Amino acid sequence: MKWTALLIASIMLLSLCAMGQPSKFSTSTSGGAPTPSTPTSPESLGLQTPTATASSPTPSTQEKSQMLMKSDEQTAYSAAPQGFGATATSPTYKQVITPSGTYAPNSLYVSYAPQTVAGCNLYANLPLWMSTTGSGTIWFYEWYPNGMLDAQYAGSVYYPGWYKRWFYADVPGWHILQYYCNGWSNYAYIYVWGPTGNWVSPNPSPNPEPYPYPYPYYGQSQITYSFPSTGHTYHSYYKSSTTMG
Repeated sequence: MKWTALLIASIMLLSLCAMGQPSKFSTSTSGGAPTPSTPTSPESLGLQTPTATASSPTPSTQEKSQMLMKSDEQTAYSAAPQGFGATATSPTYKQVITPSGTYAPNSLYVSYAPQTVAGCNLYANLPLWMSTTGSGTIWFYEWYPNGMLDAQYAGSVYYPGWYKRWFYADVPGWHILQYYCNGWSNYAYIYVWGPTGNWVSPNPSPNPEPYPYPYPYYGQSQITYSFPSTGHTYHSYYKSSTTMG
Protein backbone atom coordinates (compact mmCIF):
# COMPACT_ATOMS: atom_id res chain seq x y z
CA MET A 1 0.00 0.00 0.00
CA LYS A 2 2.82 2.35 0.93
CA TRP A 3 4.66 1.66 -2.32
CA THR A 4 1.47 2.17 -4.32
CA ALA A 5 0.95 5.58 -2.72
CA LEU A 6 4.57 6.53 -3.44
CA LEU A 7 4.22 5.45 -7.07
CA ILE A 8 1.05 7.51 -7.56
CA ALA A 9 2.69 10.54 -5.93
CA SER A 10 5.73 10.18 -8.22
CA ILE A 11 3.55 10.02 -11.34
CA MET A 12 1.62 13.11 -10.25
CA LEU A 13 4.86 14.99 -9.58
CA LEU A 14 6.26 14.12 -13.01
CA SER A 15 3.00 15.20 -14.66
CA LEU A 16 3.03 18.54 -12.86
CA CYS A 17 6.66 19.11 -13.85
CA ALA A 18 5.85 18.38 -17.47
CA MET A 19 2.86 20.73 -17.39
CA GLY A 20 4.95 23.47 -15.80
CA GLN A 21 7.60 23.36 -18.51
CA PRO A 22 6.29 25.08 -21.64
CA SER A 23 7.69 24.19 -25.08
CA LYS A 24 10.96 25.93 -25.82
CA PHE A 25 9.83 26.83 -29.34
CA SER A 26 7.09 29.29 -30.20
CA THR A 27 4.57 28.37 -32.91
CA SER A 28 2.61 31.63 -32.88
CA THR A 29 2.23 33.33 -36.26
CA SER A 30 0.41 36.32 -37.71
CA GLY A 31 -0.48 37.80 -41.07
CA GLY A 32 -2.03 34.62 -42.40
CA ALA A 33 1.05 32.42 -42.03
CA PRO A 34 0.20 28.73 -41.46
CA THR A 35 0.90 27.53 -37.93
CA PRO A 36 3.90 25.20 -37.84
CA SER A 37 4.47 22.19 -35.63
CA THR A 38 6.97 22.43 -32.80
CA PRO A 39 10.35 21.63 -34.39
CA THR A 40 12.63 18.85 -33.22
CA SER A 41 15.52 20.36 -31.29
CA PRO A 42 19.12 19.66 -32.33
CA GLU A 43 19.79 18.37 -28.82
CA SER A 44 17.08 15.70 -29.07
CA LEU A 45 18.47 14.68 -32.46
CA GLY A 46 21.93 14.38 -30.97
CA LEU A 47 23.40 16.77 -33.52
CA GLN A 48 27.02 17.65 -32.93
CA THR A 49 27.92 21.30 -33.29
CA PRO A 50 29.18 21.73 -36.87
CA THR A 51 32.32 23.72 -37.58
CA ALA A 52 31.96 27.12 -39.20
CA THR A 53 32.13 27.25 -42.98
CA ALA A 54 35.67 28.21 -43.96
CA SER A 55 34.55 30.83 -46.47
CA SER A 56 31.22 32.57 -46.42
CA PRO A 57 29.63 33.57 -49.75
CA THR A 58 28.26 37.06 -50.07
CA PRO A 59 24.96 37.85 -51.77
CA SER A 60 25.06 40.38 -54.56
CA THR A 61 23.37 43.74 -54.15
CA GLN A 62 20.50 42.50 -56.30
CA GLU A 63 20.09 39.32 -54.27
CA LYS A 64 20.06 41.27 -51.00
CA SER A 65 16.89 43.00 -52.11
CA GLN A 66 15.07 39.76 -53.02
CA MET A 67 13.29 37.40 -50.67
CA LEU A 68 13.27 34.59 -53.23
CA MET A 69 15.21 33.84 -56.42
CA LYS A 70 14.66 31.25 -59.15
CA SER A 71 17.38 28.62 -59.34
CA ASP A 72 17.86 25.02 -60.48
CA GLU A 73 18.93 21.65 -59.14
CA GLN A 74 22.34 21.68 -60.81
CA THR A 75 23.27 25.00 -59.19
CA ALA A 76 22.16 23.80 -55.76
CA TYR A 77 24.27 20.64 -55.93
CA SER A 78 27.28 22.25 -57.60
CA ALA A 79 27.50 24.79 -54.75
CA ALA A 80 29.26 22.08 -52.69
CA PRO A 81 32.97 22.90 -52.25
CA GLN A 82 35.47 20.70 -54.03
CA GLY A 83 36.93 18.00 -51.84
CA PHE A 84 34.35 18.59 -49.10
CA GLY A 85 35.02 15.04 -47.83
CA ALA A 86 33.53 13.52 -44.70
CA THR A 87 31.51 16.53 -43.58
CA ALA A 88 29.19 16.52 -46.55
CA THR A 89 28.97 12.73 -46.88
CA SER A 90 28.21 12.21 -43.19
CA PRO A 91 24.61 11.03 -42.65
CA THR A 92 24.34 13.56 -39.80
CA TYR A 93 24.68 16.50 -42.19
CA LYS A 94 22.17 15.05 -44.65
CA GLN A 95 19.46 14.06 -42.19
CA VAL A 96 15.98 14.81 -43.50
CA ILE A 97 13.93 15.70 -40.42
CA THR A 98 10.27 16.44 -41.12
CA PRO A 99 7.38 17.41 -38.82
CA SER A 100 5.84 14.31 -37.30
CA GLY A 101 2.47 13.43 -38.79
CA THR A 102 2.53 16.39 -41.19
CA TYR A 103 2.52 16.50 -45.00
CA ALA A 104 6.04 17.63 -45.98
CA PRO A 105 6.59 17.28 -49.76
CA ASN A 106 9.12 20.13 -50.07
CA SER A 107 12.89 20.15 -49.50
CA LEU A 108 15.22 22.66 -47.84
CA TYR A 109 19.02 22.57 -47.93
CA VAL A 110 21.68 24.84 -46.48
CA SER A 111 24.88 25.92 -48.27
CA TYR A 112 24.40 23.23 -50.92
CA ALA A 113 22.16 20.25 -51.67
CA PRO A 114 21.62 17.81 -50.02
CA GLN A 115 23.11 19.28 -46.81
CA THR A 116 20.64 20.06 -44.02
CA VAL A 117 23.04 20.90 -41.14
CA ALA A 118 25.73 23.59 -41.30
CA GLY A 119 27.75 26.04 -39.22
CA CYS A 120 28.93 29.60 -39.80
CA ASN A 121 30.31 32.61 -37.96
CA LEU A 122 28.25 35.51 -36.62
CA TYR A 123 27.19 37.98 -39.35
CA ALA A 124 27.92 35.47 -42.13
CA ASN A 125 25.59 34.65 -45.02
CA LEU A 126 24.67 31.17 -46.20
CA PRO A 127 22.61 30.28 -49.29
CA LEU A 128 19.44 28.26 -48.79
CA TRP A 129 18.13 25.99 -51.54
CA MET A 130 14.42 25.19 -51.75
CA SER A 131 12.85 22.51 -53.92
CA THR A 132 9.06 22.91 -54.16
CA THR A 133 6.74 20.24 -55.50
CA GLY A 134 4.01 22.67 -56.50
CA SER A 135 2.98 26.30 -56.82
CA GLY A 136 1.68 28.59 -54.10
CA THR A 137 2.58 31.13 -51.47
CA ILE A 138 5.85 30.57 -49.62
CA TRP A 139 6.13 31.29 -45.91
CA PHE A 140 9.57 31.02 -44.37
CA TYR A 141 10.11 30.18 -40.68
CA GLU A 142 13.18 30.67 -38.50
CA TRP A 143 13.40 29.61 -34.86
CA TYR A 144 16.04 31.49 -32.89
CA PRO A 145 18.17 29.99 -30.08
CA ASN A 146 15.80 31.38 -27.43
CA GLY A 147 12.79 29.73 -29.12
CA MET A 148 11.44 32.88 -30.79
CA LEU A 149 9.79 32.27 -34.16
CA ASP A 150 10.22 34.68 -37.06
CA ALA A 151 7.72 33.89 -39.85
CA GLN A 152 8.10 35.82 -43.11
CA TYR A 153 6.13 35.98 -46.34
CA ALA A 154 8.69 35.12 -49.04
CA GLY A 155 6.54 35.50 -52.15
CA SER A 156 4.56 33.30 -54.52
CA VAL A 157 5.77 30.71 -57.02
CA TYR A 158 3.76 29.64 -60.04
CA TYR A 159 5.64 26.49 -60.95
CA PRO A 160 7.32 23.71 -58.97
CA GLY A 161 11.09 23.88 -59.03
CA TRP A 162 14.20 25.17 -57.26
CA TYR A 163 14.50 28.51 -55.51
CA LYS A 164 17.16 30.26 -53.48
CA ARG A 165 17.24 32.70 -50.58
CA TRP A 166 19.85 33.79 -48.03
CA PHE A 167 20.31 33.12 -44.34
CA TYR A 168 21.89 35.88 -42.24
CA ALA A 169 23.64 34.79 -39.03
CA ASP A 170 22.47 37.47 -36.62
CA VAL A 171 22.44 35.56 -33.31
CA PRO A 172 24.92 32.99 -31.91
CA GLY A 173 23.52 29.51 -31.30
CA TRP A 174 21.26 27.02 -33.09
CA HIS A 175 18.78 28.25 -35.71
CA ILE A 176 16.07 25.98 -37.12
CA LEU A 177 14.64 26.76 -40.56
CA GLN A 178 11.58 25.54 -42.47
CA TYR A 179 9.18 26.81 -45.15
CA TYR A 180 5.64 26.20 -46.30
CA CYS A 181 4.36 26.05 -49.89
CA ASN A 182 1.13 24.04 -50.05
CA GLY A 183 2.89 21.65 -47.71
CA TRP A 184 5.84 21.80 -45.33
CA SER A 185 9.51 21.28 -45.94
CA ASN A 186 12.03 19.41 -43.84
CA TYR A 187 13.94 21.29 -41.13
CA ALA A 188 17.42 22.72 -41.69
CA TYR A 189 19.76 23.38 -38.76
CA ILE A 190 22.44 26.08 -38.65
CA TYR A 191 24.79 26.71 -35.74
CA VAL A 192 26.10 30.28 -35.55
CA TRP A 193 29.45 30.72 -33.82
CA GLY A 194 30.01 33.94 -31.89
CA PRO A 195 30.26 35.50 -28.44
CA THR A 196 27.33 34.63 -26.20
CA GLY A 197 25.01 37.33 -24.92
CA ASN A 198 24.77 39.15 -28.26
CA TRP A 199 21.50 39.78 -30.02
CA VAL A 200 20.86 41.45 -33.38
CA SER A 201 17.41 42.38 -34.57
CA PRO A 202 16.20 40.05 -37.36
CA ASN A 203 14.53 43.13 -38.89
CA PRO A 204 17.29 45.77 -38.82
CA SER A 205 16.58 49.39 -39.58
CA PRO A 206 18.43 50.91 -42.54
CA ASN A 207 18.87 54.17 -40.65
CA PRO A 208 22.47 55.49 -40.55
CA GLU A 209 22.49 55.33 -36.75
CA PRO A 210 20.83 52.80 -34.44
CA TYR A 211 17.87 53.91 -32.41
CA PRO A 212 19.07 54.34 -28.79
CA TYR A 213 16.85 51.62 -27.30
CA PRO A 214 16.61 49.87 -24.92
CA TYR A 215 17.74 52.30 -22.30
CA PRO A 216 19.81 50.97 -19.39
CA TYR A 217 17.74 49.72 -16.51
CA TYR A 218 18.30 47.77 -13.35
CA GLY A 219 19.91 44.39 -14.03
CA GLN A 220 21.13 45.24 -17.53
CA SER A 221 24.90 45.29 -17.75
CA GLN A 222 25.59 47.20 -20.94
CA ILE A 223 24.36 48.31 -24.33
CA THR A 224 26.48 47.94 -27.45
CA TYR A 225 25.96 48.61 -31.15
CA SER A 226 27.24 46.36 -33.90
CA PHE A 227 27.99 47.56 -37.41
CA PRO A 228 28.74 44.54 -39.64
CA SER A 229 29.71 45.30 -43.23
CA THR A 230 26.44 44.24 -44.81
CA GLY A 231 25.09 47.54 -46.00
CA HIS A 232 22.81 47.87 -42.96
CA THR A 233 23.04 49.11 -39.42
CA TYR A 234 22.27 46.57 -36.74
CA HIS A 235 21.23 47.21 -33.18
CA SER A 236 22.46 44.80 -30.56
CA TYR A 237 22.52 44.70 -26.80
CA TYR A 238 23.47 42.42 -23.93
CA LYS A 239 21.31 41.56 -20.96
CA SER A 240 22.42 39.83 -17.83
CA SER A 241 20.99 36.39 -17.13
CA THR A 242 18.79 37.86 -14.39
CA THR A 243 16.80 39.91 -16.91
CA MET A 244 16.56 37.55 -19.88
CA GLY A 245 13.38 35.64 -20.61
